[in-house]
Amino acid sequence: MLEGIRVVITAYSASFCAPGMLGYQLTLPVPPLSAIYGLLSAAAGRWVAPHEVEWLAYRFEYEGKATDLEAIITFERKKPDDTPTFAGRNVIKREFLTNPRLTLYLPSSWEQPFRRPRYCLLLGRTQDVACLESIEPAQLQPVDEGMLSGVLLPWEAIQKQQGRVHAWLQSLPIAFSDEVPRRPLGKHIFGVLDAHQRPSQVNAPDWLADDPEQNHTVPVYRREWIANVLQRTSG
Repeated sequence: MLEGIRVVITAYSASFCAPGMLGYQLTLPVPPLSAIYGLLSAAAGRWVAPHEVEWLAYRFEYEGKATDLEAIITFERKKPDDTPTFAGRNVIKREFLTNPRLTLYLPSSWEQPFRRPRYCLLLGRTQDVACLESIEPAQLQPVDEGMLSGVLLPWEAIQKQQGRVHAWLQSLPIAFSDEVPRRPLGKHIFGVLDAHQRPSQVNAPDWLADDPEQNHTVPVYRREWIANVLQRTSG
């Protein structure tokens, strides 16, 4: 049994840029782990390293998708020490999610940072300002299988399902460094299970936990697994 808190965060919009897209920015329907660590850092008011979080789990829902036009202003410099100069302006299409809802499970020690977050909570970009809807005690019961949607499932769990899971495979960042410019500390392949797609029956012992009050099942990302992925994929 995992005892902790259930943090519900909502917003008018959310956007999590899908990797490798040029000219048209698709959004992921579920935030990557790096976005979750970004939320924790905003709440704590400092950069939160993955090893500081014993475990976490989450589920993401949204009402719909829409497309916006966004002006991209580019700058360039011929040498690293030169002052950047205006290089041009371009307009691209950007997809975003409407009325998103993030249900985040964390150890109880994270209650106070979310009660009084130091910085704005965002579900993606700076315009995706979010608000804290509720914080409640929660108990997650480990289970071997469940119906999953609105979550990320790691590749090692996906490949055991023999094609029975409806997922969009993506190589996603786990976390980013705190220096400028930021760099990914590690990546991993995940199956993105969209909340608007049919739920998938998943059998993944040691990965899943059930929230009986919310009647849904979520993968639990433990510190040991995160550390192992970062060690294998860093650099």
